[in-house]
Amino acid sequence: MKKDNKKTSSESRRKIRRRRQIRNQILAYVLLILIMFGIGVGGYYGVRKLADFFNEKRAETEARISENLATTPSVSEEEAVISTPDNIDIVSEDAVQEEVPEEPSVDADILEAIASMSAEEKAGALIMTTPEALTGVTAATQAGEGTKAALEKYPVGMLIYDKDNWVDSDQFKALISKTKDIYAEAYASENELRGLFVAVKEDGSTNKTISLDSEISSAPDLGSSGDNTNAYQAYLAIGSVLNEYNIDVDIAPLCDVAVEGSYEAKASFGSDADIVASMAGSAVSGLSDQNIISCIYTFPGQGSLSSAPKGGMTETDKSLDDLRDFDYKPFESAIEEGAGVIMVGNLGVNDAEGNAVPAYICESLINDEIRGQLGFEGVVITDDLAVIAKDAEYSQQEAALRAINAGADMIYVSSDFEETYQYLLDSINDGAITEERLNDALVHIYTMKKAVL
Repeated sequence: MKKDNKKTSSESRRKIRRRRQIRNQILAYVLLILIMFGIGVGGYYGVRKLADFFNEKRAETEARISENLATTPSVSEEEAVISTPDNIDIVSEDAVQEEVPEEPSVDADILEAIASMSAEEKAGALIMTTPEALTGVTAATQAGEGTKAALEKYPVGMLIYDKDNWVDSDQFKALISKTKDIYAEAYASENELRGLFVAVKEDGSTNKTISLDSEISSAPDLGSSGDNTNAYQAYLAIGSVLNEYNIDVDIAPLCDVAVEGSYEAKASFGSDADIVASMAGSAVSGLSDQNIISCIYTFPGQGSLSSAPKGGMTETDKSLDDLRDFDYKPFESAIEEGAGVIMVGNLGVNDAEGNAVPAYICESLINDEIRGQLGFEGVVITDDLAVIAKDAEYSQQEAALRAINAGADMIYVSSDFEETYQYLLDSINDGAITEERLNDALVHIYTMKKAVL
């Protein structure tokens, strides 16, 4: 009996202890919850207290600032300007842009070509001449040792051929090919931009250098048709033939507007400036589509002259405004269609000082009108100095120097070649032609050449 009672008593005590443990655990959890709740509540009110404290301080600060501003004398914009020391210049962004215009980038190949040239090669690059003036022969019909010796001594930039150099198709092709090979071997073995360029004056009718297989309408007939597609097709055909002969530049089309009685009547597209402009642009487009460079001529327009220009300065009663409104139109159209060269004659124009000078040595005409007004970026070349400078008050050599310094990139000489070349070389060496002007001309020349290579 006692044993059973003892067992029952032990079980009761275990149950009591178990209930006590559970109760203690519950109390512990409740206490923990109460503590956490208290911390949360206390933190909330603590944050509220801190926020109220800072808001109160901010309000006091703002009130003091407002009070100080109210008692401070007002300052005008003029009085508020902060002066700067006299030796410091404040330059606006607009002023900086005006004073330092962005320089156009130059192709690396062109810079490399120019950097590799000697002074002799740079002087030669400025010249277009005939094979006869270069070699001293009466009529050059083949290229041999004489051509080789002349080109090695005088590295000219361009040769111009005419009908006296033509015997037949095969001969003419061989003449040009051999001449270019000789030049390339001497100067262009490492840079093709240094190759020789070849030009002709070919319109298929009035000015003929080579025999064309197809009949080409004359410029007056093209103009009178009123359809500029005819001019495009005519010069597309001319360009196709020039390609066969490895010719690079065609001195065409004529952009003179030939008024009644003009000496250019047989070579001009007509007397209506708008029609001539349309035809000239289409002609340039036709040549360009055959990868032939157009040399448009004769700026600023000689269609009002009754006789061909002579040496010295050709007089005109036209003002600059007259030329702009009428004679410029065909040149504008041709430039828009991609003409690469523009030839300048000796028509009298006023320079920056108001003095009448031949166009080809007028710096304001070349820089302000051709480069500025017309936006031309190609090569500016003179007409043949042997003709237009013959009776000038200065020599052909001095005319060449004046033209280059006025902004022309190349000069055309058909006689006194050696003397003119040497004069330009001496001018480069003694600084009469600055390095900046020389490099500017060479960049124009090699940019033109790269465009068709």
